[in-house]
Amino acid sequence: MLFADFFTSSGMDENPARYLFKWPHFIYIGLVIISFYVLMKIFVNKDPKVRKIFIFVSCFVLLFLKYSGEALFIIEWYKYGDTVSSYSHPFWDYRTFISFQVCGINNVLLPLVIWFNWKGLKDFVYSTSIIGGIAVMIYPVGVLYGEPFVLTLPIVRSLIVHFLLVFLPCFMIATGDFRLERKNWRNTLIGVLGVMLWGMYGNIFVDQAANNMYLMENPFYGGPVPLLNILPNGLHAAVLILLVFLGFLLVYWVSDKYNQHYDRIHLVENMEK
Repeated sequence: MLFADFFTSSGMDENPARYLFKWPHFIYIGLVIISFYVLMKIFVNKDPKVRKIFIFVSCFVLLFLKYSGEALFIIEWYKYGDTVSSYSHPFWDYRTFISFQVCGINNVLLPLVIWFNWKGLKDFVYSTSIIGGIAVMIYPVGVLYGEPFVLTLPIVRSLIVHFLLVFLPCFMIATGDFRLERKNWRNTLIGVLGVMLWGMYGNIFVDQAANNMYLMENPFYGGPVPLLNILPNGLHAAVLILLVFLGFLLVYWVSDKYNQHYDRIHLVENMEK
């Protein structure tokens, strides 16, 4: 059944690459693309009040799913310990409040940055949200697990959160509420260095068995991803950093092209007036 055993994290530790580039993965990517297009088409040109409500609801959903998921993990811990999955944890645990992973951090930061208009964090949070969300879609360890026709709260959380991490920054750019520009690259660099230090703090001082941001061990070693599956620990981090850098270049290049397109449209509209 689709929602059988909805409130469980069972399956999250099993065969993380089971669906990589197989039909459930392609269906997932296809649904993401369709949802992205449909929501953009519906809301991007709506009245500003409607867009504001849509953005508020989306941000609320991000935070609600973050902490409802943590509530499930906490309940499982006190009822079953860590026998259901390694994600179960007690209340007084860093995972209850914040994460040491980029997507987990932005799951909390992105709504706050939008709601409170923290301008200094926007370049970093928006760009890393896009890159982190797309990375999870391409390598869906944290999205597709368990059975493809059985939805659980953690799966629903991962599906929606990673989609919104990509969609919301793109939506803010598309509506003209924010411009991701190369001239502000230092804000992104400082944010990235800060979040890497935060991840290493978690790896070294909080949980030495953790592999936050994949900085300690190569999670792809021996797996199905070419090149990454043969890299030893340490060297893999340099390659991942290079890939992330290329990801930033791509995001900024696409944003520049969109900004030019946006400016041309508004220039023509102003001339016609």
